[in-house]
Amino acid sequence: MLEKTAVVKEIQDILPRNSIGKYDLLAVFAHEPVFAKVVKLLSQDFLHRVDYVVAPEAIGWILGAAMAKELGVGFVGVRKGSKLPYAEEELISTHFTDYSDQQKSFDLPKNSIVRGKRVLIVDDWIETGSQVRALMTLLGNLECQIVGIATIGIDTNDVTQGWIDSGFVAYIGTNI
Repeated sequence: MLEKTAVVKEIQDILPRNSIGKYDLLAVFAHEPVFAKVVKLLSQDFLHRVDYVVAPEAIGWILGAAMAKELGVGFVGVRKGSKLPYAEEELISTHFTDYSDQQKSFDLPKNSIVRGKRVLIVDDWIETGSQVRALMTLLGNLECQIVGIATIGIDTNDVTQGWIDSGFVAYIGTNI
């Protein structure tokens, strides 16, 4: 059994300390032994509980695809607004203000393979929870059952603390 505190220490040893705010987790992804531990640790509670892993572009796709492989399920990448090659009427969208206070949106095709399925939302880092809430809205409009959230780092605030307290989110560390 992997110990979360040991993995947090390994991540902290890898992360550049000159970052302002959110860290560049690409360094963790490049360190295969630590990345493998992260994927295994985040996946363990979701084995046989999900049909698809859903993650927002771009960095979330790296962790999400690795977790989908670990779980033996499909991966669906969610695009940020207006990047999918579909007519507007073929898309389902949700709009939100992200952690940097910018207006953004997420899109999926209305006929998405995840419609009505059990999904796990994965992102590399959750700061305010706005992107995850937007994904929950988008997936809710597709009648998905959201089984949980998985992330490497999560900053604590009223929204994220509720997810942590309820056990709805699997995470490696808070405020790493």
